[in-house]
Amino acid sequence: MARTVEHHRLTTSNVLRSILQHESIFGLWRGILPNLLGVVPARAAYFGCYAKLKSTLGDHGYAGTTANFTSAAAAGCLTASFLSPIFVIKTRMQLMPVHTISLPSVSTPSKVPVTVLPRFHSMHEVAIDMYRREGMRSFFKGLSASYWGVSEGAIQLALYEELKSRLGDDPSKPQLFVLAGVCKLVAAAATYPHEVVRTRLRDQRTPTDGSLPRYRSMFQALNVIYKSEGRRGLYGGMPAHLLKTVPNAAIMYVVLEMVVEQQPK
Repeated sequence: MARTVEHHRLTTSNVLRSILQHESIFGLWRGILPNLLGVVPARAAYFGCYAKLKSTLGDHGYAGTTANFTSAAAAGCLTASFLSPIFVIKTRMQLMPVHTISLPSVSTPSKVPVTVLPRFHSMHEVAIDMYRREGMRSFFKGLSASYWGVSEGAIQLALYEELKSRLGDDPSKPQLFVLAGVCKLVAAAATYPHEVVRTRLRDQRTPTDGSLPRYRSMFQALNVIYKSEGRRGLYGGMPAHLLKTVPNAAIMYVVLEMVVEQQPK
């Protein structure tokens, strides 16, 4: 279904109002099941791979920021590759073609009418439809942008490790909480356009009439978005993204530190 939408005129607040108005508060949790099924193993695999790779590099004499960054990047690539299908399904469920978004005038920018009901209600239904219509490749859409996004996690973790080492031997939990949040904020802001490109690629349906899709590759999508929507288009949705990821990272890192503290030396 074609979308008549000017992305740069949408804001976090008017999209939030539209979801609450037309889908109820439960619309804010659309796609939470695949998100949980993806995030939990992704975080476990990511930090497990990171620790193992960092230890291996240390055994060969490599340490410091370079080793931390390399380990984080490699761990990110592995988890992105293996868990791509789950996150594509999550994106499809969250951005299911339920909205025909139109902004009739600048004077009423918050009107985002919804005219179509959800086609699918479960991960299974979405996955079957994707496979039948688009084949196995559809489960790996946006993977190239995910590899670009690996730099976000690598920057975040390398920066966190470096700054944490300067806090002394026993930094407090509030210090670690703030540090993790700041590191995530810096990393996410520096690499955010990959989120936009990845989401557009994942959500894009393969045309059934044989025509070329609007977005055909990561760099081509980046170019199309920039030319049609300008620089602001590459940062659409960033406030909502930061509101989700910054506190998430701060909590996760503090919990991780607490778990590590409980491990036998």
